[in-house]
Amino acid sequence: AKAKLGAMLVELLIRTATTLHTSEACFHHEKKWIKNKRSVGYLTISADSYKQCMETNRDALLNSSPYNTKFQPMVRPPRDWTNISNDGGPYYILSSSLMRTKGCKPQAQALRVANLDKVFDGLNALGRVSWKINVDILEAAKRCWDDAIVLGDIPSQFDFDVPPLPEKPAFINRVLFENKNSEEYEKLTQVWKTFRSNLYKYKKMKQKNMDLYSLRCSAILKLNQAEKLKDCEEIYFPYNLDFRGRAYPIPPHLSNIGSDLCRGMLKFKKSKPLGERGLFWLKVHLANLAGADKMPFEARAAFTENNMDNIRAAAEDSFGDFSEGKGKWWMSVEDPFQALATCKEIVRAMGSGDPASYECSLPVHMDGSCNGLQHYAALGRDSVGGRAVNLCDCDVPQDVYVFVMKRVIDRIAEEAATTPDVADPLSESFSIIEKKALRNNAAAKLVNGLIDRGVVKRTVMTSVYGVTYIGARKQIQEKIEEKLEAAGVDIDERANEVHAASGYLASVTMDVMGELFQGARTTMNWLAECAKLIAARGQPMAWLSPIGVPVVQPYRASKTHTVVTLLQSILLTGNSDSLPIHKGRQVTAFPPNYVHSLDSSHMLLTALEMDRRGLAFTAVHDSFWTHPADVDEMNLVLRECFIDLYKRPLLEELKKNWELRYPDIEFPDVPERGDLDLEEVMKGGISFSNI
Repeated sequence: AKAKLGAMLVELLIRTATTLHTSEACFHHEKKWIKNKRSVGYLTISADSYKQCMETNRDALLNSSPYNTKFQPMVRPPRDWTNISNDGGPYYILSSSLMRTKGCKPQAQALRVANLDKVFDGLNALGRVSWKINVDILEAAKRCWDDAIVLGDIPSQFDFDVPPLPEKPAFINRVLFENKNSEEYEKLTQVWKTFRSNLYKYKKMKQKNMDLYSLRCSAILKLNQAEKLKDCEEIYFPYNLDFRGRAYPIPPHLSNIGSDLCRGMLKFKKSKPLGERGLFWLKVHLANLAGADKMPFEARAAFTENNMDNIRAAAEDSFGDFSEGKGKWWMSVEDPFQALATCKEIVRAMGSGDPASYECSLPVHMDGSCNGLQHYAALGRDSVGGRAVNLCDCDVPQDVYVFVMKRVIDRIAEEAATTPDVADPLSESFSIIEKKALRNNAAAKLVNGLIDRGVVKRTVMTSVYGVTYIGARKQIQEKIEEKLEAAGVDIDERANEVHAASGYLASVTMDVMGELFQGARTTMNWLAECAKLIAARGQPMAWLSPIGVPVVQPYRASKTHTVVTLLQSILLTGNSDSLPIHKGRQVTAFPPNYVHSLDSSHMLLTALEMDRRGLAFTAVHDSFWTHPADVDEMNLVLRECFIDLYKRPLLEELKKNWELRYPDIEFPDVPERGDLDLEEVMKGGISFSNI
């Protein structure tokens, strides 16, 4: 009934809403065909109506955007979390939920009976950290927006040129396609190939412009939110949890969990003298932001010192004379707005005459080295994997992404240099094995020489979080397309080759990962095997995180039914808790979700200990922030909490819990642990080092 009523109201809107001057319809109902011979209905605004709206109301729309967000940063300390009810949250007027449960009733029921005192304390510790807007960076970002400087999160304000929509070829009698050797067949085939190619280019550029529009909206929301709060003495970001127990700031646009622009526009409210080591950590922090984070800390500090001319130019006149290239240096680094904030802080500290006494409020980050693999290595006591991700003491930081990259490059180069073993290279009929050999060889030759750390990084990062072959292929294809375009290759013309080569490269990368991190793979396989046994009983995966968060995976099989309305037929999808579980998703999602519950426990335990010591601390999953003067102590706390967490027999506890709940299931034995000594984590001076 609701769907039918809604369709009637939409149909009424389409018939009655017209433009002021031309009386043309403002809205149109369109259908677009998608895969599997299905169509999707869209309500679109006419170009004239959109243009009129933006021309007459643009300023009002932009200026009102920060006030349209329901959950915003707070200007007074948030209330403490004390219970899970909506009125027990941090906001004084608005109701907020402790957990984003995705509507899963079993999860909500488990929360009601769980002891969440330690979780509340951790969230409260994160939420009472006070912040301020870094006005210098806000003004720099606004300057970029006003002057149409494309930088970081400030996108281009000019759309790409979109080619005209190609006209679909007229219907041709299918009889003409029967003789594939005829001249008519060749001509018709070429016409359709040209049409499909031009249609692909048209859709691609349209999508790029839509993406640009989304990026502009996102930048406006962030800038306007910061502008609104820039005169506040202090602001706060209250936290809640996702269903795995990971802590997130509740405000959606501006927070420390955001992009480089958001992070650059924020600083701690409370400043603290740099002390003996604070300036050193500021220099390391700038090197990390500039991408020079694959070397020992002393070398990173030296990198910053070698760029002091660039740093002073950026701090003193960020948009000044670029004739010698110095003023532009901060714009060329990976995280420009955070880098500019750090440049200004370093120059002020050094110019104060006494850097140790300089009061600094800029946060410094320490990031885990491929944190998911760190947790897997600790779970399985995998010394090989632990050394690769810097859990062990090393003279030089280990870069797992470069480690994988080198192995992948060797395999690709070896394949590209070989000649496929086929009986007759000129033959048009090959066996399946010969076809695969030819495809792999062609793919290797296409990507040979294009592989760098960035190509494999995302796949390595997400491999421990259950990335699929399709997901890995998409990640790699984005990077390969960028490199081919930079080399002048028309990727539209060679789309099929690029797609095949990306798939081949994804397979090689995942094979290398499986060989290098056998300990992590063994633990992942054990978790998945246990999940299969439980899912086979029709039960969702459920467990208690080390800090006490009850986790219930919400994945259910969907149920659809069709409703016929005035406009179109609508397919409604239900995901009620009464529906059967989605066995496949329950199994594949469990290993990554379990590891997420471990990293969230480590983060909240660290927040509690830092709060007990009276030190400012916040975190974005595996990125940990504090004052520069306190980095050494934070690194010590991170290691202590990590060791304390993994001294517990976590996998044994997990198995014991399942055996109590499912006594008739015989679970496989916990995998045999390796020889990693957790105490080495205390010696590892670089296990949290922005790699």
